[in-house]
Amino acid sequence: MDPVGTIQPDTLSTKDLHWRILWDKDKCTLCGKCTAVCPVQAIELGVHRKRLVNVPLGLEDKPSNVYTVYHGIRQRTDAEHACVGCGMCNLVCPNNAIVPVRNEEIDKLRYHIHKDGIPRRRGGRRNSPESLLDKIKFVRISMLTDPALDAGRHEFELRTLLGRILPPEELIERTRNGEWIPPVREIYPLIIGSMSFGALSPNMWEGLMMGVAYLNEELGIPVRICTGEGGCPPRLLRSRFIKYVILQIASGYFGWDEIIHAIPEMKEDPCAIEIKYGQGAKPGDGGLLMWYKVNKLIASIRGVPSGVSLPSP
Repeated sequence: MDPVGTIQPDTLSTKDLHWRILWDKDKCTLCGKCTAVCPVQAIELGVHRKRLVNVPLGLEDKPSNVYTVYHGIRQRTDAEHACVGCGMCNLVCPNNAIVPVRNEEIDKLRYHIHKDGIPRRRGGRRNSPESLLDKIKFVRISMLTDPALDAGRHEFELRTLLGRILPPEELIERTRNGEWIPPVREIYPLIIGSMSFGALSPNMWEGLMMGVAYLNEELGIPVRICTGEGGCPPRLLRSRFIKYVILQIASGYFGWDEIIHAIPEMKEDPCAIEIKYGQGAKPGDGGLLMWYKVNKLIASIRGVPSGVSLPSP
């Protein structure tokens, strides 16, 4: 049996749109005014299938399904014809049988994310602009364990001093004498998370590296940065600044041919090697570097053709 339609990874539903169109079958006379007046052609006449469960009296016959077909209004879900909520359909309807309503889901921008080659965000991502840190709740320990054991354990301090501070006796003496007290600014280790060479533009990526080198060389702040899974530019591998870099190897092995070849010429050892065995970008699919980001430099480092989308399994 052939399927009625196909569902692609970028197929949208009415829940993905900003506006949903409510249509009352009992009031509609199928005059066609709403479909004719819609400025974005968000609605069309369609054929609908309806299932009725036939339950006969007694126990002689089993319940059965009865399918009927009727004509009605269907909302289009492609992004080019998404409803804009103008209300023209409701304005011309003689029976007030159709009205657009605002969709109150949290991620109504998904319908246009796939435009211009940008991948959809389905599965694993919240698609919510809200802050996660503001949703963290601290509860008393006595709510989690035996209250009899937690008489003095449910108090805690949320402020944390990061870095090196003076010993208590020296701090008291300096405070008493009015001497200078060094500020708390050294954070060790402060690590900039993995953002691969490719996901960030070469200028942005090398700018971060320059910032890390400046913080270490000029300000004495021990900061480290992880390369992500996109490899590392050859000139950085052969410079003394590689000691501030954490080299990452992931499932795609991108850039590791270049790293292996540069080992005999390295002036410093890298800070660390990070092995990523889990992919959190899109669970089950991995990350995706779109084709328009894969220029000649990034393609040469990763050992792939330029202009081709790169999935990270």
